[in-house]
Amino acid sequence: MDDSRLFSNLRSRTDVRLACFGLTAVSAVYLGFLGPSVPQAEALIKYGAYYMLLFTFVAWVGSLVRLWRMRKPDQPGYSRREKIGAVLLVLLFTGTAIAHENFRSKILNDEFVLQSTAFNMHFFRESVAMARGYEILGTFLSTDTFLDKRPNFYPFLVSLVHDLTGYRANNAFYLNSTLMAATLALAYSIGRRLSDWKGGTLAVALLGSLPVFALNATGSGMEMINLTMLLSSVMLGAKYLESPDGSHLSAFLLATVLLAQCRYESVLYVVPAAGLVLMGWCRTRRITLSWTAVGVPLLLIPVALQNKVLSHSPALWEMRENQTSRFGVEYVASNFKAAVNFLFSFDQHQANSLILSVIGLAGLIWAAVGLAFLWKRRGSIGSLQLAWLFFAAGVIANTVLLFFYFWSSFMDPMATRFSLPLYLLMVFVGVMFAHWLDSRVPASGVFLLATGLCFLGFSVPKQSLHFYSRLGIDEIEWERRYVASLPPAQRIILANNSTIVWLLDKTPSILLNRARLVADRLHYQLGASNFQEILVLQALRPMTPDGDHDIIPEDRLPRSYHLETLVEKRFGTKIARISRLVSVDLDEKPKS
Repeated sequence: MDDSRLFSNLRSRTDVRLACFGLTAVSAVYLGFLGPSVPQAEALIKYGAYYMLLFTFVAWVGSLVRLWRMRKPDQPGYSRREKIGAVLLVLLFTGTAIAHENFRSKILNDEFVLQSTAFNMHFFRESVAMARGYEILGTFLSTDTFLDKRPNFYPFLVSLVHDLTGYRANNAFYLNSTLMAATLALAYSIGRRLSDWKGGTLAVALLGSLPVFALNATGSGMEMINLTMLLSSVMLGAKYLESPDGSHLSAFLLATVLLAQCRYESVLYVVPAAGLVLMGWCRTRRITLSWTAVGVPLLLIPVALQNKVLSHSPALWEMRENQTSRFGVEYVASNFKAAVNFLFSFDQHQANSLILSVIGLAGLIWAAVGLAFLWKRRGSIGSLQLAWLFFAAGVIANTVLLFFYFWSSFMDPMATRFSLPLYLLMVFVGVMFAHWLDSRVPASGVFLLATGLCFLGFSVPKQSLHFYSRLGIDEIEWERRYVASLPPAQRIILANNSTIVWLLDKTPSILLNRARLVADRLHYQLGASNFQEILVLQALRPMTPDGDHDIIPEDRLPRSYHLETLVEKRFGTKIARISRLVSVDLDEKPKS
């Protein structure tokens, strides 16, 4: 036997692949958790995460193309009428979400940091966010960066949109709106497989009418990609159980790797994915292991490295002064109570869906009882239902973990987005529950009618409100609009909040506390040609019983800094002021 045939036989042997998988798994554990120091892990993420994601994403898209070519031509498809109805339904809910809320970041600072990471991925292929940047010889460069704690798949996708269409800050919003439509389309497909066209329609209606889902679709956060990849993993997991070959296994596992890099908690879904693979082996009574699956542990190394950096960087935890741990039993009771209150709230100022909570809870109870009977009778379960069963365990584990987290009260407007995976599970157990009831009563039609009435009566008004840090975001957007309305000029912003907002617009910015220390440089810049204008952002609050406003101490500059007020605007009890720095006296030493 020649060497080529011998090598080919070795490649095709299952025991060789298992041995290689064991080697990659051990290597991944060492390289992700044990080997690199924290500074080394930080450098590896900074310079290597983009390329690892690019490789994984391209491999996943290639596996999907392969599955598309392998599809059977005689499979029953959608009728023309059903296709038109499904598309119109997806467009209805996506369009309603876009119509009722402007494209803008919803979570103060979080989403700007994600966009900043996408900026550096696009221009420099580095997984870092900007802290400072300047235009040098006509090119805007990040001159001071930091590794963010947030997973990198969403910034990677935004950077990919920048690569294809050119850099625009709004690309993040366009991507999320597209992902909303993709998630609803997946919801229809999965709902239809669980039931029929009624199940698909009900799934889209329940999810599309969820206010917190719609509000995140017009922001620049990572929730939409998390839901899209969760549904993709469920669908591909079911396809793998139906056809447990190497191609389906590769597509499923690559989707799970990308899902693990969508949100912090999403790495938990690696466990149910592994369980699903084992279930496929048990069903066929043979081990199927593609070479892509052999390399999957290595693709998860960036997740481990970033978690290592985060665990050793308390400054990134954003905890309150009286808190010492991110996770603890002491948070469970209050977070659980807040979750119940949120899910079943009648408050118009909560972005929940009461109809989905009721249907979802009923479906969860029905599913639990049904599973108990199936286990007792050793009954069979369909591939899609089995895939959902495994990933449902992941969703529940995700939710339970959040109850131990110090900042995950669903009643907090900035934390309501954490409820989305649980709501997604409720959608599909609701669809299965309705399908089971349809043989007795027309439950799908009743549920769909009730959802439509609640959508028009409650969800649409909720989508018209803003449940997150409205005043803070409003202030930032007003400042950006005002600066954009000024005549074009090279300017630098002395910001009282975050510099990242301005750096995304390629406008240099430093914080006020830094500005106090560099009076000589600002004095020089006023007479140099680098910047034609220096703008100062400050906040004023009531400082007397009569409500007289004055600059808050954190935003106050020394008396040697002479300002000219340009514009002011009230936000609640606060007044935002934009001024122009006119001069700096160097004979009075600035206060530090």
